[in-house]
Amino acid sequence: MISPGLIQFVLYMVGPLVLINFIRGRQSKDSSIARKNRLSKVDFITYGSLLGLALVYMYMAMGARPANVFKTIDASPLEPCHILHSKLATYAEENPSIVPPGGIPTRMDKSMKNFDSKAYYTGSKYGHLDFLVDRFCRYKEDMDIYLKFGEDAFMNSVSSDFGPKMISPRNALPNGSKGASRFLAGLPDIGFLLYAVASMFFSYLPAFLLIGILTTPFTTTKFAPSRIYARPWGVIMLGTLFFSDVYWMITVPTLTTARISSESTVWIVSPDHRSAVIFFADAATYTRYLFLAISLFTFLIMDYVTSSRQTDIQLLKHAISEAATLFVSTKNQTMLNVSIMMSDRLRDRYVARFKQEKKATDAIFADTEFEQKYQQLAKQTNSKHWAEKSAAKTMNELGFKPTL
Repeated sequence: MISPGLIQFVLYMVGPLVLINFIRGRQSKDSSIARKNRLSKVDFITYGSLLGLALVYMYMAMGARPANVFKTIDASPLEPCHILHSKLATYAEENPSIVPPGGIPTRMDKSMKNFDSKAYYTGSKYGHLDFLVDRFCRYKEDMDIYLKFGEDAFMNSVSSDFGPKMISPRNALPNGSKGASRFLAGLPDIGFLLYAVASMFFSYLPAFLLIGILTTPFTTTKFAPSRIYARPWGVIMLGTLFFSDVYWMITVPTLTTARISSESTVWIVSPDHRSAVIFFADAATYTRYLFLAISLFTFLIMDYVTSSRQTDIQLLKHAISEAATLFVSTKNQTMLNVSIMMSDRLRDRYVARFKQEKKATDAIFADTEFEQKYQQLAKQTNSKHWAEKSAAKTMNELGFKPTL
């Protein structure tokens, strides 16, 4: 569900986009040089990779939902244990394929010493669900951990033999522990927290790696000469998401009742009609992948809009290159003119060619409409003034007194 806190978070995420104005301030407003170039294969690979990963994240948000026993059996964590067991039995009747080959054991069967609990709990989906329901009915704090950190973090932290838990790991403190050990032991759910943050980091890692690879100098093209300058904005967006995710994971209370009664806003969105405060792990996972997809879409648009613009330094390098080319061309033209003037045969042919061009030019300017249009454009561009000035300078260098 959408809350006012979520709207604030969206605005907070859009904030970096406002900084595009800063980018544009550093870049030339005239992007005509870059706009004349079309997308190359590298550009298509870049935008295709961003779009592909964004769609993968979107699929993970919409389709690949994390496992949750309460959503599986359509129950609420706040319901009594007998209702949870009843709904689990109803789910088994509707899905007989999940029942173990030996049937569903009774509570008395599970209390016998020769009962192989590990084989039962790991041998079928029903045994897995039954283990979670039994565990949460016996230890409420495990249910709180499960709802906050998710099933993956919880199942990778419980005892391997699926036996009874004698003491709460959140309240346990080794005897004689000092310094860092005492500090870590005093933090609530430190093991689950480290596992959840590590899993969270690996969720962000593909996006960080892709943006890092796609903003290297090897991916700059004629269409996007400034692509490398888009990297900080991609890192800002993903970094903001990651550290916000870690902050919520640390600060949100582990106790479900504390989250419900807390006045602090949880800036996450639920993937279904269930409460995002109660099912924190599921809602946080959904929000994480959803905003990762949105961030990659946003970065794609930012790259397409801003990377085609050239910075002042890039324009200066381009101008220097053009000036160097023009200097070489001018030097070659000067040497050509000198060679023509030094050869009688070439000079005569040059004069004859000039007379032909002069005759063709006079025929063109004989058109009154063309003459008026030419004079209008020459006046607007001031080209006639520069042509006369250049002609006078050339005649002066050749030793003729200009008559213009």
